[in-house]
Amino acid sequence: MSGGPSGQLGIVELVDVCARMQARNLALFELLGGWIVDTADPDLQRLFTQAAHRHAWHADLWAARMPLIAGVVPDESVAVHQGAGAPADRVRWYRDALDDLTSELDALLARVDGLLDPSTTRTAELVQHDLTQLRDQLGGRRIGR
Repeated sequence: MSGGPSGQLGIVELVDVCARMQARNLALFELLGGWIVDTADPDLQRLFTQAAHRHAWHADLWAARMPLIAGVVPDESVAVHQGAGAPADRVRWYRDALDDLTSELDALLARVDGLLDPSTTRTAELVQHDLTQLRDQLGGRRIGR
């Protein structure tokens, strides 16, 4: 991420950040939704269902936060790997994906001035809290069950 001399997040860059976060969460929503139908473990099905709904909500939050600036077209390109095939690998892959998203939000929050941009701060903190809860739910799962 680039920024001004202070390293703070600029408004034009925020458009791309919000677009990428929206796209990434929509991709996770679709991926987890696909996993639900071919996962035999009912507890894991519930977890994937809850997580899919949360990622759809996060995508909505980022879309609502995205600044609309005439002439600025958001970069929605995002690479989301489809994850692993076996349920145990899926849990591990998703845990890593949550860790990556959380790290990205940490970096974003370090660059946002909460006084000048409280909306982005609130959105990032809310999503980050939600990701932590999802990560905690995965943390207690035995892999390979």
